[in-house]
Amino acid sequence: MDLAAACLEPPENHLTDAFAAFIAAANRLEHSHWQLHDEVNRLRSQLEERNRELACSLAENEGIRIMLRGILDALPCGVIVLDAESREVALLNPEARKLLDIPADQPPCLSEIPACVRNTADCLSPQAPSHEHEREVCIEGPSGKRWLAIRSSAMESMPSATETTPAPPKVILTAVDATAHKLAEQERETSRRMMALAEMSAVLAHEIRNPLGSLELLTGLLAADAGLSGDSRQWVQHLQAGVRTLSATVNNVLHYHSPGSSQLVRLRFAEILKSSVDFIRPLAQQNGIAVALEESLGATEILGDRGGIQQVILNLACNSLRHTPPGGRITVCGKLELRAPKNVVLVEFFDTGSGIAPENLAHVFDPGFSSKGQSPGLGLTISERIMKQHHGTITVQSEVGKGTTFHMEFPAL
Repeated sequence: MDLAAACLEPPENHLTDAFAAFIAAANRLEHSHWQLHDEVNRLRSQLEERNRELACSLAENEGIRIMLRGILDALPCGVIVLDAESREVALLNPEARKLLDIPADQPPCLSEIPACVRNTADCLSPQAPSHEHEREVCIEGPSGKRWLAIRSSAMESMPSATETTPAPPKVILTAVDATAHKLAEQERETSRRMMALAEMSAVLAHEIRNPLGSLELLTGLLAADAGLSGDSRQWVQHLQAGVRTLSATVNNVLHYHSPGSSQLVRLRFAEILKSSVDFIRPLAQQNGIAVALEESLGATEILGDRGGIQQVILNLACNSLRHTPPGGRITVCGKLELRAPKNVVLVEFFDTGSGIAPENLAHVFDPGFSSKGQSPGLGLTISERIMKQHHGTITVQSEVGKGTTFHMEFPAL
């Protein structure tokens, strides 16, 4: 009965139900579509936000990279980065190029780095990233000799976000110019040695000076003995010349390492000049050189130290005797020159020796300078110092092959 009733149900009811089911399914599909649309919009917003954050991160990273590169380029020390395995140069900052004399436009190349610098990196072990090594090396380039303090350290590279295999480890070398420090250290050591030598030489000079004074007195007494034969008198003259030469060296050492005498008294300059020339005469005679004195000073006086002036004449004589062959001549001239505002005693010391080369003229008064190496090179230095103590001046003129002239000026009273 029911089946029959169903069969007798009108077809419109089936169509209505189907349509209603379709409408319901369509509504659910539309709802899902809008849900999917909202989800897509949400994901798009999240992606845009992530893209903006990534862009900001990349910009920030680029800024940091530029800043770090600027800091690296501005560092006052050289930075060299090498591949720990291949030893290829990965980076070379401007200071490193400057220290190693590598042009800025030249690609970094391992062969351009001095071997002593590369050897510092070879001391590191790639298996010990934390190991460090430091040493001083000396390199020579177009700019001259330079000392560098090189410090090397190994850096282990970590894998990046896009690569699972880590990059080869790097060796970082930092180089600092230690030339000034090294030179200062050498100067301190030289000064220390010079001070020790000065103390020793001053002590020896003091110890030698007293016996020399006795020898000088005895040779003077022997020279004045009228009973000496010709040969004996010649031997005494040689002895007297040797003692006076040694005395000059000792006095120069003492003058060089002492402030010198500041006690200047009134002296007749003609008497000092005559006694000084007489003092050097045995030295000249021993070398076969004539000595002449030409002076017109009369009673002219100066404020001076007799021993200091005699030392100047003795030093000039010793200098001339080393450069004047036998048969030559030494002439000492003294005269008073009228000048304003004060008169000057002018002394000129001539010799007919080999002269001084032009390139050496500027150095003749430097301590230790000697063109022939036959003296400690203090005589002319001491002479200049004594002249300054007398408020005077000393200058030199020379012509190779024709001789040398020293000009000295003393303030006259």
